[in-house]
Amino acid sequence: MHKKMLLPFLMLLVIFTTACTAGTAGDEESKSSGGKSSKKNNVVIGIEADAATLLANTDVNYITDVQIRNIYDPLIKRNPETGGFEPALATEWKNIDEYTWEITLRKDVKFQNGDPFNAEAVKFNIDYILDKKNNSTYLSRWADIKEVKVIADDKVQIITSKPFPTMIARIADDLLIMDPGNVKKLGLEEAAKNPVGTGPYKVKEWVRDDHLTLIANDDYWKGKPSIKEATFRYIPEFSSRLSAFLSGEIDLFKNIPVDSLDNVKNNENSKVESIGSSRVNYLALNTLHKGPLQNQKVRQAINYAVDVDELLKTVLNGNGTKMTGPLSKINADYVETKDYGYNPDKAKELLKEAGYDPKDLKLTLDTPNGRYPMDSQVAQAIAAQLKRIGIDVKVQVNEWGNHLTKIQQRKAGDMFILGWGPTFDAQSTIQNLFMKDAPYSGFYDSEVEKAIQKAIPIFNQDKRKQAFGEIQQLLVDQAAWVPLWQQADLYAVNKNLDFKPKVDESMQVFDMGWK
Repeated sequence: MHKKMLLPFLMLLVIFTTACTAGTAGDEESKSSGGKSSKKNNVVIGIEADAATLLANTDVNYITDVQIRNIYDPLIKRNPETGGFEPALATEWKNIDEYTWEITLRKDVKFQNGDPFNAEAVKFNIDYILDKKNNSTYLSRWADIKEVKVIADDKVQIITSKPFPTMIARIADDLLIMDPGNVKKLGLEEAAKNPVGTGPYKVKEWVRDDHLTLIANDDYWKGKPSIKEATFRYIPEFSSRLSAFLSGEIDLFKNIPVDSLDNVKNNENSKVESIGSSRVNYLALNTLHKGPLQNQKVRQAINYAVDVDELLKTVLNGNGTKMTGPLSKINADYVETKDYGYNPDKAKELLKEAGYDPKDLKLTLDTPNGRYPMDSQVAQAIAAQLKRIGIDVKVQVNEWGNHLTKIQQRKAGDMFILGWGPTFDAQSTIQNLFMKDAPYSGFYDSEVEKAIQKAIPIFNQDKRKQAFGEIQQLLVDQAAWVPLWQQADLYAVNKNLDFKPKVDESMQVFDMGWK
């Protein structure tokens, strides 16, 4: 029997399409023959940026993850509609006690080069994360793993140094299985360019900052992929992705610019697919270097001065669900928290109490451009709102990779725009964004970290939710962020492509097909 520990949350799922007529965007043959061609066997996906690496278990970054999950398989996967746990390379799992988890593996699975998948491969990949010299940004999420034991060819035990109630979530959300033999033979640098997994697609060509092309693994353990070739084409700007889609150069992209939604709806070769994402977007208030943001009253003042309702209405055209704390309402551990609301007079009052004249405050705000819906426009709008109370904000627009690097290296400005997800439980967000050593943290408070460390090992679900609920309120009181919204994911899709968005935001080409 599986011990699945299904998360009790309600996913908000809205899927809508528009009526379309004949023709296939991106298919030259169908263009020339009035749409009466054979089905395509390739797909081109527009994406915001290049993968940081093609090595698994290295980069905590959606852009990397969404591409390499076509090359590698997880042990346990998420149900695309509920977020619950389902078998993949693992068939069963259970916790023997609070410190020991046992995973039973699928038999007769091979890597793309013919090497066998087994328990040694699982141990290798977890040990890879734990080895500090590999610089895996997953390490902080796995640091409580004490040992991985190979019990049999198809069975491993994971031993932890303290109770680890979210082990299955970590396995499902993080762990992908790369071939140990390939990594040992080529070394990390070459294996990052020539990866080998058990997944449905193999690397055909990777041209940095241009595209990644994958070809079908016809020996895939789940069957031959129907789409024989898939290309992720890197197009950083929203407007450029939209133009490429409307001209038929790409077949699919995520995050339609909300001010251009009608352009897709009204295109005869297109349809729109939508889903309420588990991703959260927020304005981080950086306390990791000296400056006014280390003052709690200044952070609270900024919360009062940012009008999230106005941003949702005027910049996002209503495509998002307002948040008041660090978690979205569809998170299993969500508790209702106080909304600061928009109160510029209160903001000025708090700044005065903190010893600041708003006109003397000159802050910086880092933002990506084209990673999240209207991200740089949101940043400019926030700067304009803060200007209303006298705060001067310089917006620094970054290429996505540089944006992440600045945050990781603690070189981001006083504030920065970031999103986090997909996330289904409190620990996945709170541990990774509010602890001092977490790679994408922008906030640290010793009392908050103590509370997080105390909550992490709690196995009892009710007590665990209560503990993380108290932390959520503490973070709101501390004004660690300006919470913005739960993201609404809007996909532009070729009308003949069978694609349905998933709550985990994955783009599994194996699940796609052409009509």
